[in-house]
Amino acid sequence: MKPFTVIDSLADGSLYLPAQLKGLDSFDQLDLLRGAEVTRCCIPAAQRSDLAWSACLEFSSGYSLEITSSSTLVRGWDEYGTINLALAPSAVSDGDQVGLSEPVGFVVGQISILRWQRDGILVDAGIEFRSKDGGEVLSAVAVDIPGAFSMSFPGGAPKNWQFPTDEYARVDV
Repeated sequence: MKPFTVIDSLADGSLYLPAQLKGLDSFDQLDLLRGAEVTRCCIPAAQRSDLAWSACLEFSSGYSLEITSSSTLVRGWDEYGTINLALAPSAVSDGDQVGLSEPVGFVVGQISILRWQRDGILVDAGIEFRSKDGGEVLSAVAVDIPGAFSMSFPGGAPKNWQFPTDEYARVDV
């Protein structure tokens, strides 16, 4: 799932680049993952977790979450990356995949959409999972390379995010 992002105009004149959702009617349905343990995390063999175009998280609840990112031109040469989320009742696999061990065993407590806002633009740029005790974080956030995102794992600091980490608002699901 990598089509272009639709740009919505908000009542205040701001432009909103929402996350694309597949298999979900709203972010609220991500609640199906709360309390579930990550049993597997895969990316295509030719990619890295800090610069990926596709990732799949499989959960003990029987669901999988495919994560991709889209890049959209907004004004002139201003291009922003949004996160795409596809929830499915089974694993999604495309071609040669590599398993990443870092997130395996992570139990989801809180889920947030990472939203960036400035200069009349609002972007759903990432997703963040916090452990039940709130101490560990697993995230995927768009970067400044079109269509790419960066994953950060428990115990590791976020790398290469599109905007500085302190500029994101966490919108709890």
